[in-house]
Amino acid sequence: MKSKLNDFAIISLISAITSFFIANFIYFRNPKNSLNRTITIFSVLVSFMALCEFAYRLAESSGSAFIWLKLSALWPFIPSVLLHTAFIFTQRSYILRNKLTYLLIYGPALIFVILGIATNFFIGPPIHEYWGWIYSIPLDKSIYDLFALWTVLVSFISSWMVFLYAFQSETGQKRQSVYISFGIFMPLILGLITDFILRSFYIEIPELTQTFLTIGLVFIAYGVWRYDFPILTPSQAAEKIISTMPNLLILADHKGNITKVNDSLTSILGYDENDLIGKPFYEIFASERKIDLKEIIQEGKQFNIESVICSIDHQKIDVFLNISPILDILKVTTGFVIIGTDLTEIKRASQKIIESEFKFRSVVEQISDGISLAIAPGIIIDWNSSMEEITGIKKEDFNDKFIHEIIHDLFPLPVDVDDDGHMMEKKPLNYYKHEFENVFKNKILPDNLKIKETKIIRSDGSSREVMINNFFVEKCTPHILCTVVQDITDQKESENFLKASLEEKEILLREIHHRVKNNLQIISSLLNLQKRYVDDKEALNLFQESQNRVKSMSMIHESLYQATDLGHIDFSVYISKLSMELMSSYGVNTNQISLEREVEEVILDINTAIPCGLIINELMTNCIKYAFPEGRKGKITIKFFSEDDQYVLEVSDNGIGLPDDIDFKKMKSLGIRLVNSLVGQLEGTIELDASSGTKFIIKFKELEYEPRI
Repeated sequence: MKSKLNDFAIISLISAITSFFIANFIYFRNPKNSLNRTITIFSVLVSFMALCEFAYRLAESSGSAFIWLKLSALWPFIPSVLLHTAFIFTQRSYILRNKLTYLLIYGPALIFVILGIATNFFIGPPIHEYWGWIYSIPLDKSIYDLFALWTVLVSFISSWMVFLYAFQSETGQKRQSVYISFGIFMPLILGLITDFILRSFYIEIPELTQTFLTIGLVFIAYGVWRYDFPILTPSQAAEKIISTMPNLLILADHKGNITKVNDSLTSILGYDENDLIGKPFYEIFASERKIDLKEIIQEGKQFNIESVICSIDHQKIDVFLNISPILDILKVTTGFVIIGTDLTEIKRASQKIIESEFKFRSVVEQISDGISLAIAPGIIIDWNSSMEEITGIKKEDFNDKFIHEIIHDLFPLPVDVDDDGHMMEKKPLNYYKHEFENVFKNKILPDNLKIKETKIIRSDGSSREVMINNFFVEKCTPHILCTVVQDITDQKESENFLKASLEEKEILLREIHHRVKNNLQIISSLLNLQKRYVDDKEALNLFQESQNRVKSMSMIHESLYQATDLGHIDFSVYISKLSMELMSSYGVNTNQISLEREVEEVILDINTAIPCGLIINELMTNCIKYAFPEGRKGKITIKFFSEDDQYVLEVSDNGIGLPDDIDFKKMKSLGIRLVNSLVGQLEGTIELDASSGTKFIIKFKELEYEPRI
């Protein structure tokens, strides 16, 4: 008899597809979580059983239906997986560590599966109803009844474990218990009623177990999406890290009550885990720290704090705690993870280092810097011999004295200045007292106490220039403030001597530049006077050119004399002055010959500036004298800029230019010969571009300073 597609078959197909997708969703939310994995296996089994149900309902014959019914004999694994899930969910995973437990859980299911596939004692011949093919109950019901009894018993035990756990759990676990109960166990119970109990009384209705279980899985999937479970609970998080974590670990609920501790904590403190479960975690800490820890739990924020934990024999252990809340998707605190690092060895090592340092006091006593040590609230506990020598205060003189009193004695003069550099009134003793009280309280040094260069007055009335450096010694209990005082009196005297010498040399060098400039101006004036007695025009030109050369050198020394840097000048300013001076010297009509300058701001030293200035003088003189005959109009252009690692000087005009057959490097003109010589002195190159007027292009690098002997 061939079955037709009906609503019940479609429901089975939808259940198979839905269960399969739910299995993927739950698994990939957290594939490493054991609860996720068992629910995934359960979902896959439901999907497979629903698919078999769809297939045998639509089978074309009783033979085809019988094959699919035999495949559905895997159904006994579903109650076993549910019992496995209940053990994990109710925090009884330790039972699963015994391999015999797996035999007890899955052994009966495996026997029923084998009987269902290999014999007819479990599943009878298929019969056809209006919703399709179904299995019949065998004539010998003993195996069938035994299976039904086992299924009901396993389902009842699993449900009871979950319901009991839900009743005893806090809010977060209770919510998960509700979803697990109504998502798996309630549908299973309804399915048992329809598929087993009613059929035992020969009340034939369509099997709805797989459909009920699929609806339950949808309910669980919603819980996973809405409340982020069963992804992470405090117990599951502890199980993940407990085996590899050397730190102390405490898992607590939202009230701070302990739900789990790791082996490291129990071995260090000597407690049994059962002795700690349910207690507020801060109860195992020193009494003076309990209030702080309790407030942290109430705030529900992440916090790092150094505290003291107490062992079972009342031994105190220093620990560094990281307290982190566990939040659900609505940012509601469901618990806390407390991770502690044992500081015993660290502090013991620090103490040994401090003790070792003090054993080498002889080294400290031999160094030239003064060293003092002080503890809160400023009590001096050490004062080496160098400090005695620098300050003139003996160690025995400051018995029962505080560091602020010593500072007050060492600074009888005002030690501070205001923003305008004026000396301020001496600070009172109470000021230093309050300042150092705050330093020890906050363990933070203000900038004015870290490193300071100042003057102190020794006990004998003499003064010393000193460099004072204050800092806290790290990893030391109690906190120690170390003060290092370096006597820099001799260094300051040397610096002042060198400073005075440099000022004298600077004054002398300025005077030299000033006198050279004056002497060059005298020479220029003498040349100017001499011109009055010369009638020859060519001789007058020679005098004029010589005078301009002297002026170009004089202007260099004038610029150096006026500059703040006595070795360098701003060459762009120099070019501007020199070019204007030459235009004025030759009485150039600016309406006839214009001057254009494109000059970068370049700083040159005197060794480079003087030859470069003479080159500009010669080339510009040639432009003025020869480029524009008979009143011809034109333009003179001076460019100076840096290119790569060298300087480029261009002096050009748009005048009549030079004949094509002239080699400027062999010209007998004094000016051109002087230019070639100066370019060689600069170790540069010179090129001539006569394509449009005359353009000289000189490239050179700044000369390195060579000391004169």
